[in-house]
Amino acid sequence: MTITNEYRSVGISEILNFVENPRHDVGINEIDTIKKLINKVGSQYMYNLAKDIYENGLMRSNLPILVFDSKKNKYVVYEGNRRIACLKFLNTPTILSSIDKALMKRIENLISNNQGVIETSVHCYITTEEQAFLMMKRIHSGEDKGRGLKAWSAKEKEIFQERINKKKSTALIIVELSEKLLKKDITKVIDFSTIQRFFNTRKMKKTLGLDKGESSNITKEKIELINYLIEQSVKESKQRGVALTRLFNKTADIESFFIPLIEEYNKKDQNFLDQPSDESVNDDVTPIGKYMSEEAGNQGSSNGEAKESSFEESGVSTSTPLKIGINKDDNSVYFTNQTVDLGEKLLVENSKSFNLELLSIECQQLTIFNGIVQPNNLPGDYIVTYKYYKDSSRSLIYWQDTIKITLKIPKSNSVVMLQQAVLSRVFMDKYIDQLIFDHSEKIKALMFFLATENKNGKYSFFINIVSRMFLEFVFRMYASKVLKYDNQTIEEKCNSLPGFIDHCCSKIENSNPQMFVKHIKKGRTDATKKIDLLQKSVHYYDVTISNDDIQAMFTNLSLYLEYVFNELIKEQFQEVAK
Repeated sequence: MTITNEYRSVGISEILNFVENPRHDVGINEIDTIKKLINKVGSQYMYNLAKDIYENGLMRSNLPILVFDSKKNKYVVYEGNRRIACLKFLNTPTILSSIDKALMKRIENLISNNQGVIETSVHCYITTEEQAFLMMKRIHSGEDKGRGLKAWSAKEKEIFQERINKKKSTALIIVELSEKLLKKDITKVIDFSTIQRFFNTRKMKKTLGLDKGESSNITKEKIELINYLIEQSVKESKQRGVALTRLFNKTADIESFFIPLIEEYNKKDQNFLDQPSDESVNDDVTPIGKYMSEEAGNQGSSNGEAKESSFEESGVSTSTPLKIGINKDDNSVYFTNQTVDLGEKLLVENSKSFNLELLSIECQQLTIFNGIVQPNNLPGDYIVTYKYYKDSSRSLIYWQDTIKITLKIPKSNSVVMLQQAVLSRVFMDKYIDQLIFDHSEKIKALMFFLATENKNGKYSFFINIVSRMFLEFVFRMYASKVLKYDNQTIEEKCNSLPGFIDHCCSKIENSNPQMFVKHIKKGRTDATKKIDLLQKSVHYYDVTISNDDIQAMFTNLSLYLEYVFNELIKEQFQEVAK
């Protein structure tokens, strides 16, 4: 019988790990318990802890909590199982021989290659089981309305490091100056850790002039720019239906998105190249939407060849230079069933020298033809880029600007239904009546379910099954009817559904590289990862995928699915013609 509620040193050999540790399944014996603990926590994490204990010793402010087991005549560690297990590894590495030989080898190398201390006994707090459970609850149940431990946020960790090292991180400078200069708590927009990731790369800091790490050199204008970049990243995340942390999880993704925005922002006050004074702007400033519509019908009239036009011919170098801008004051909110003439927003001074063939209006996420947004695009915010080239080679840009337009669902449609279904109702309406080929009824039925069933409704449990069927049927049919694969080839490539869809998508990308650009391909990669999880959720009862993830998956695959259906519809008409 031992005294309880006291502090004392106990030999490591006198302590057993807790077989009913909530971290893992109940252990059969000591070895099985340690094995389950390692499998749950991870070998690398256990090694990191053992290394820290070996080099720095145990933290004396947080003692293991033990309860004496009179039947086993041993102490059982209720709180501190990882630390006690690591001390056992350090004292006797061979305990791992039947559990994790790789970890055993690493522990042996650690002991042989480094100078540290192996503790054979540990200072602990001895108490009753009842008290041990109460203390475990306080430690591991989070804040518990103030009763438990309150973890530091990422920002609080940075403040702690600043006060120790007397040096602020870039993220902390941004947050503090946003609060001071803009009266804005930017951490309510995105997490502090995300700010760290966005603005801590060498190239980003250099581009923004943050590489000095001093807040005194950062102006209000620079903080406004940084806040603008954050807002644009959030908009991009919402528009694409991909979590911010997934969308920008690599340095290359961060830099390729933000640096062009920084360059564009720095030119934001120049709507015109060499903008003239108010006195020099005359009545020759003309919206060219009508001009574009008239000229569109004339393109290719000379045997399908585009008219050659040099920089001189475009009027750029004349005494009255061409001036181009965008009317950004107009309402830019439209409905998804509208056709939107983007040319109406373009303003041209000295329009006689304007050459339509040198103009490009682009947005990869929208279907645009001759500067006109076609109906039945997905709702959301879109950034449209206007470019006017110096000559017909299109190698040099004379003028460039962007504008944001918003597409909304018509009021006559059920917005709630569209928001709650995993597949866009607009997408379904666009294609469902056009699918008349053999076996298309299956696809239409699946499409209808995915576009109308509430993702949180009565039958939402089956959405993963229907989604998997829909994707496999659609891409199998595409492979058969468009790629002309025989059944054996399809079966060989369909061993992995994500791999099969990736194969088909690669074919699609190669056929239209201008449409399927880098960030579209990245979205497809994110979707493929979800398809792998989707596949497992159908086959394994203990694997799940949220319907929000399925919705994001369809959003990232929307352009590919549109391409597939367009090709299938084209193919069906060719078959009818035969």
